[in-house]
Amino acid sequence: AAWPAEPTVAALPKRAARALRAAVRGPVLFPGTPGYQSERLVYNTRYDGIRPQAVVEVLDTRDVQAVVGWANRFGVRVVARSGGHSYAGYSAISAGVVVDLGRLRGIGVANGRATVGAGAQLIDVYSKLASRGLLVPAGSCPSVGIAGLALGGGHGLSGRRFGLTTDNLAAATIVTADGRARRLDADSNEDLFWACRGGGGGNFGIVTSLSFRAHRATGAAWFFIRFPWSQASEALAAWQRFAPGAPPALTSIFTLGTTGGAGSPSVSALGQYFGSQSALRRLIGPLARVAGASVSTGSSSMMSLVLRWAGCLDEGFRACHTRGTSPGGQLPRAAFYAKSDYFDEPLPARGRQVMIDWIERRQRTPSLGSGALILDAYGGAYNRPATDATAFVHRDMLFSLQYGAYFSGSGTPSRGWIDGVWRALRPFASGQAYQNYIDPQLTTWRQAYYASNLARLREIKKQVDPDFMFRFRQAIPPAP
Repeated sequence: AAWPAEPTVAALPKRAARALRAAVRGPVLFPGTPGYQSERLVYNTRYDGIRPQAVVEVLDTRDVQAVVGWANRFGVRVVARSGGHSYAGYSAISAGVVVDLGRLRGIGVANGRATVGAGAQLIDVYSKLASRGLLVPAGSCPSVGIAGLALGGGHGLSGRRFGLTTDNLAAATIVTADGRARRLDADSNEDLFWACRGGGGGNFGIVTSLSFRAHRATGAAWFFIRFPWSQASEALAAWQRFAPGAPPALTSIFTLGTTGGAGSPSVSALGQYFGSQSALRRLIGPLARVAGASVSTGSSSMMSLVLRWAGCLDEGFRACHTRGTSPGGQLPRAAFYAKSDYFDEPLPARGRQVMIDWIERRQRTPSLGSGALILDAYGGAYNRPATDATAFVHRDMLFSLQYGAYFSGSGTPSRGWIDGVWRALRPFASGQAYQNYIDPQLTTWRQAYYASNLARLREIKKQVDPDFMFRFRQAIPPAP
């Protein structure tokens, strides 16, 4: 499922390699050295052909400063990697060095704040905070790195109640292109703090630590509804009428997906509610009344809910890590394509039928892999801030849509399927897209990710990275 290996890049000159090793306290892994082969990999196996000139496992902010200073001296590109989940593989690089933040995974809690190392995985952040009866809203994929998620947004099943991950960011430490470590908060480096709340990972420097406002939350109610495939359009119509305007305590997701067999695809809704199970059952009446709906509800501790949404309820916490990243981790890496859209108007019957038709098309060819269309309800706390309150501009949306295709073997048919359904939905989508589902095929990405905030982001980029040290194919360029 991997791309062919990229053209072999020359090793770092010996003088540069020696200087890099001398500059940092953390391990420096070069091609051919023990550990390099596993540490160079990111989550999406499509990028297994990328072979960095070195991977530096930094131990602290000073190590990051040293790498940036070294890179300036020797003219070498560097990219940061937190969890390695960049959909476009931008946390890997062939002609350059990866700054691996995975050892910066400390999590401290004091005075209602959670201070988290940039390499911490979501499952560990959730676990540490749950033991204190606290929560920082974040996504459901357990092995995603906290830094990349927070810098680009961060929606999840607590979000309509408590906001995006980035909305809860109170402070951060970032190493900029000049090698300086800067504290960002409402009173220090305010422009850069604004940019780092939605401007996307890897654009303005290397963040090493993040401090979040934590919320008191010990448990919640949950629901799961499976609908007959014959009712897919009616179910989606009911969900989009209900979910974006539901009480903010309720966050929900709607999914149409293949099942990998000869039968029908699946269509379902799930959600989490900060309130009682009985109140939740009353709230979801508009969904439960769809003909043939099969409804399950319950109440759980926050950690049980985290494991439920991660698909790890049976395996448990230790297993809910990517293999090789934590002792006992059992989650495999995967090969996939993804795209995204935001919708500011409900999908009419024609738009809903487009989604149904394309899922049915994928269902007929199970050998190509699975496919899913996943809608996250917005509204609530997501939409309270103004579009320019932070760099995250998508504040007027009803819901987001993630297109996903997982496969083994050649990915060409999967990319064709993703592109096909995405094109077919152009008449109905807003034109905005989610920067955390970064899409290397998207030509309109500057407007789609950043819209009216782009000009200010480019000015801030010019201030802190005028020579475009931190660059990748969809990096925000400095203003002219």
